[in-house]
Amino acid sequence: MLGKEIIGGLATLLGTGSCLIYLWQIFKRTTKPHVFSWFIWGILSLIGFLAQYAAKAGPGSWAVGASSLFCFVVAFTGLFYGEKAITRGDWVCFIFSLSSIPVWLATSNPLWAVVIVSAIDAVAFYPTVRKSWFSPQEEGMTTFFIYGLQMFLALAALESYTLTTVLYPATIFVLNMGLTFMLFYRRRILA
Repeated sequence: MLGKEIIGGLATLLGTGSCLIYLWQIFKRTTKPHVFSWFIWGILSLIGFLAQYAAKAGPGSWAVGASSLFCFVVAFTGLFYGEKAITRGDWVCFIFSLSSIPVWLATSNPLWAVVIVSAIDAVAFYPTVRKSWFSPQEEGMTTFFIYGLQMFLALAALESYTLTTVLYPATIFVLNMGLTFMLFYRRRILA
């Protein structure tokens, strides 16, 4: 049990470090977050945390809860320093993501909440992926890599391994590592 708490605490610290790096990159003007993605991720992380908490995930849920707070901080910062070119596809993604939240609320089942939240989170990556494909230098590759590692540790810190507790952090791990490798590839191609 103590080992899980240490891993959960480490995952939460990694997330804090990742957020601080990302905010530093934003204020340095080397990163431009897409406010739509970060706002949706904040809501979804909060829902994911609450579902994990209900399913008794233990210390493995700490990182997801902290991530929700960090996402809202980045979204707020993105209003002032973020991506200003918002496309019709970004709006469609944003509206779809937000409209899916009442569907989650209609289900009182934590598993369905995690399935829906994981799917919406994948869709919410679209504005950031689109922006990053064309301007990979405007996104914090280190932050997404660390956040992926954070979710890997969060998985290791889970007290209960069920689809409800595992699906969301596993999805976030895969999406963040995928974005990290895409950013690395695009930076090399465009260099």
